[in-house]
Amino acid sequence: MKYSIVILLLAGFLITELTGCATGWWGRRNVSGISRYVNGDAVSVWEAIDQALIGVRVKERDVEKGFVVTDWVKGYSTTRDMGLLLEGRWQERYRLFITVEPEQGRTYLSVEAYVEEKAPGGSRAYRWERVPSNGMPEQMFLEKVEQILNAQE
Repeated sequence: MKYSIVILLLAGFLITELTGCATGWWGRRNVSGISRYVNGDAVSVWEAIDQALIGVRVKERDVEKGFVVTDWVKGYSTTRDMGLLLEGRWQERYRLFITVEPEQGRTYLSVEAYVEEKAPGGSRAYRWERVPSNGMPEQMFLEKVEQILNAQE
């Protein structure tokens, strides 16, 4: 009897721990990432990131750990609408996770995005739903940083 209670408690603990693994910081789902090496030292890359993020609120920034998290950037979906009769527009927002890892003579830059959308009407109009990123926010940001770095040379 005592062993069955211990096994039951142990199983319950393991189940709760394993279900938490899927939603933690290190287990991001529906995240598309683009990474590449950029020419330049870490200081110039951080300056380029700061310039590229002008107009975007930064939620968290840690140069020592090498990451930046932006706040949500809101807009309207370019791929979804409700049609001609209903004339509704889907809202869309994304948040960027930027990682900077300096190496010898160049820097590894990784950009990942959370993307969420909200329907224009009905019960779905009151909640944001996570959708997979199509890679556009990450690609646009990375190209902007590379343009700034090329202009600095």
